[in-house]
Amino acid sequence: MNRKVTAFVLSAALAVTLAVPAFAAAETPNVAVCPRPEPVAQTETAAGETAEMETSVLYYGQITDIGTDEDGQLTRLQLQSERYGEYVMLINSDTVWIDSGSHAVSDPSDLEVGEWVYVYHSPVSTRSLPPQSQAYAVLRNMPQDVGAGQYAEIGEITDCEDGTYQLLTADGSMYLTVDGETVLTGYPDGETVQAADLQAGDRIVAWYDIALLSYPGQAYAHHVMVLPDVLSEGDQVTLELDGEASEITGRYEDGVVMIPVAAVAEALGFDVEYTPKGPNGVKARVAVESSDFRVEMTIGVREIFGVTTIPDAVGMTAPQDYGKAPYVVAPGTTWAPAELFEMLGKTVTLEGSQLSIQ
Repeated sequence: MNRKVTAFVLSAALAVTLAVPAFAAAETPNVAVCPRPEPVAQTETAAGETAEMETSVLYYGQITDIGTDEDGQLTRLQLQSERYGEYVMLINSDTVWIDSGSHAVSDPSDLEVGEWVYVYHSPVSTRSLPPQSQAYAVLRNMPQDVGAGQYAEIGEITDCEDGTYQLLTADGSMYLTVDGETVLTGYPDGETVQAADLQAGDRIVAWYDIALLSYPGQAYAHHVMVLPDVLSEGDQVTLELDGEASEITGRYEDGVVMIPVAAVAEALGFDVEYTPKGPNGVKARVAVESSDFRVEMTIGVREIFGVTTIPDAVGMTAPQDYGKAPYVVAPGTTWAPAELFEMLGKTVTLEGSQLSIQ
C-alpha cells in the first residue's frame, strides 16, 4: 500500500518486451554523459535470506470482469493472464489512467471486457483466490510500434553540464536522460512541465524506445508525464476499519502509512502480544494474531513475517520489507506499516488521505 510508488524494476521493464521491442543492445540511446550518482547495489539473495520487497509490480493481462459500487464508480478489475495468472486489481481515486499510445490521460468509462492492459500494482496481495492488489496505474492502448510507458519514482536528479538532466529511478534500476527535446507534461491536464522543476520523489510515466542492457539501465526519455502527489511527509491519515470510521489516525512517513498497531489490531478483532526487550541486546517484539495466523515484528527491524497458528500445520511467509521499521513512541505505543494487516487477510486501500482496512 506504499503510495510513493516505485516501479522500473528490471524484471518489470523486461516484461514490456511482451508487447514492444523497448530494449536493444545493438543501438546506443542518447543518454547523458555527466557524472552519475552512486548506483544502488544489486543484491543477490540465497534461500532463506530476506530480499527487499518491490514497491510496485507490473501485470499484463486481459480484463474478464469490471466491478463497480452502488454509485456506478469503478472499484475493481478482474484480469486473466497466461503468464501472471488471475488477479483482481482494486481501483480507487488515486489510480491513474493513461493512454500509452497517445501519451495522454485515458477515460476509464469506456473500458470493456476483453481489453488488454498493463497494471502497476502493490506488491502486497491478499491471500484470497484470485489474489487482490491495489492498482496504482492502468495503461491502455499500447501500439505495437512504440514503447509502452513505464511507471516509476524519481530517486535522484543530476543536472548535467551539457544542459541535460539525468534521472535515477528510486529503486536504482534505470537512468533516464531528459533534455530540451523531451516532452514533459503534467497529469491530468497535460500542461507543460519544466525539467528544472522535477524533484526526487516525483512519480512519473516515461516513454523511451531503446535502453542499454546494463545495470542500472540507461535510456533517453522522449516523453515524461509527471503524476500528482498523493501524500506528503508527515501528513495525517484518517482510518476506516471494517467499513466504519475510526477516531484512530495514522501518519505518512518515508512513503509509508504508519499506524498504532495495538489500537488498530484490537479494533479489527485481532489479539496483540508485546514482548519487551531482553538482555544482551534482544529487541522488543510485537505480534498480531487471528484465529489461524500470526504476524510478528521486531522493533527497529524492517522485515515482518507471518506464520500459521493452525494446529499441526506448517507454513510461514517470506519476511517482507514494507519500507519502514516498527518503532515505539512513549509511553509505549508501537507504530508499524499498515500493510502488515494484508498478511492477516485484510485489504488495505489508500484513497487520498483516508486509509481503509477491511
